[in-house]
Amino acid sequence: MENWGFHPIDNSTWREKISKELGGSNQELVYLNAVENIKIDIATKTYKSKYDTASTNDSQTSTKNSVYIDVFNEEEANHVALYCLNYGADALFFTSRKKDINWGKLLKEIELSYIHTWIQVDSKFQYDALLSTINIHEIPNITIFGPIDSLKNTNVNSFHLQQIGAPAYVEISFLLNELNHHLINQEKNEIEQSSLVFTLGLDGNYFLDMAKIRAAKYLVNEMLKAYQVNPGRIEFHAHVGWTNKSLKDKDTNLLRQTTEVMAAYSSNLDAIFNNPSTKYSKNGTSLTDWRLSLNILNLLNEESYFSRVTNPIDGSYVFTQMVDQLIDSSWELFTQNQELSPKDFNQILHSKTNYTRTEKLKRFSEKNIIKIGINAYTTQENSLDLNWGEIPIYEGTPYLIFEKEL
Repeated sequence: MENWGFHPIDNSTWREKISKELGGSNQELVYLNAVENIKIDIATKTYKSKYDTASTNDSQTSTKNSVYIDVFNEEEANHVALYCLNYGADALFFTSRKKDINWGKLLKEIELSYIHTWIQVDSKFQYDALLSTINIHEIPNITIFGPIDSLKNTNVNSFHLQQIGAPAYVEISFLLNELNHHLINQEKNEIEQSSLVFTLGLDGNYFLDMAKIRAAKYLVNEMLKAYQVNPGRIEFHAHVGWTNKSLKDKDTNLLRQTTEVMAAYSSNLDAIFNNPSTKYSKNGTSLTDWRLSLNILNLLNEESYFSRVTNPIDGSYVFTQMVDQLIDSSWELFTQNQELSPKDFNQILHSKTNYTRTEKLKRFSEKNIIKIGINAYTTQENSLDLNWGEIPIYEGTPYLIFEKEL
């Protein structure tokens, strides 16, 4: 390429040039995230991964545009479900929030045979009532969870932990410990005939979210190999949460949700739940909010062709370092404490989460963590008079929502 006037630059020359432009401040060449326990050389051009994590993303999964519905009222939940199905949703997750559910009302006119459905029941009474309403053996893509001996499907869910402030490596360690105890306590043939679902939360840090998902998928697969077991079905889900959302600047929320869904979509997940930012507002969620949330993934699929690309970030040195470090820190935390009871293990995770939560709030108050429309670049234009309502509490700690801390 000499005739083109181009000459390759070696790594040392490249780093020297960057250092000069930064006035000799080499610390700018390092990305340090103390909260997430990550330190990365961002100028490296020679890093090689210690792990074969790319294989977890080799084949393209048909990512479902999914809707999570808490069932307090069957008719209202049914109305939301049908509306969302008309606007691009192809999967529904129902969670029971009442003792007695009229399944006929809840599932009315929903063509379960053409979508994927997950249902969380609270009791054998609910489960028996569901079985008397539908024939689950005639529905190809339905998964039921619940505290019932005959139900072996398991949803290992770290989303709530992430929403109260847990760093990525703590979230992954939680998944590993829960999986480990599940594999210990279940018979191999039961596991191989059941579904395993892993649910993570999205933080809004684009590269960190992708790295966390890839690290989690890799470590889960490695643990399953160690136990020499192949579950009947394995799924990885991700939820868009509320930590970085604003009720005063809803337009900016759509931008945030877009980057979060992009990170999840690029991670080859089975389902993405882009929860409306207004879910926990005093006014509740409008149908328009549901439609806009669904349309983000619709647009990425239909107009930006995300569904046609596999491993879009594969080969990035910075990303690969981040994945490797998350694998190391998550695995170290898990193995150092795996002999503990689940209760004691989770106490350690909550201690680390509380520390991280405090650090995040401190940095947010000092504006070392910037949230557009919340503590920076705020606006009164098109500002809505919305306020946060009752916020979920997980293990005694409310979800972390920065806007509520102002």
